[in-house]
Amino acid sequence: MLVVQPPATAIPAMPSARQARSPFDIQVVRPYFGAVMVKIRGALDEDSAAQLRSALSTWAHRRFPILVLDLSEVDLLDSAGLAALGGIQARTVRENSTLRIVTGDNRVVRRALSASGLDHALNVSRLPSGWERATEIPSQS
Repeated sequence: MLVVQPPATAIPAMPSARQARSPFDIQVVRPYFGAVMVKIRGALDEDSAAQLRSALSTWAHRRFPILVLDLSEVDLLDSAGLAALGGIQARTVRENSTLRIVTGDNRVVRRALSASGLDHALNVSRLPSGWERATEIPSQS
């Protein structure tokens, strides 16, 4: 009997749409030293990208100098989610503010950002021990 095993370097298949994912949730953390943090949980796809843009538009008038998006609990990031992140980056540039993306050790998000090239265009950080350092503004020497 012939047994064929996948090679050790095989990339695992994407989870099927039928598999249960955690529900999409957006949590806005109160302003902290001029920054606002938005924690995102669940799938960042076509449906939830519109919800994210809507949630962030309510904060646009407050003009925080730093917007931190915590994607460490995102379990799916597709092209619509990536496009939403690009649009948010463009808006923060227009508003003279800074966008910081926190991924933690989330391989799904880091892989999607890397494959799209957005990891070089966005300010991406793992920040494993908290997000406070994301709000630090580098000193001008």
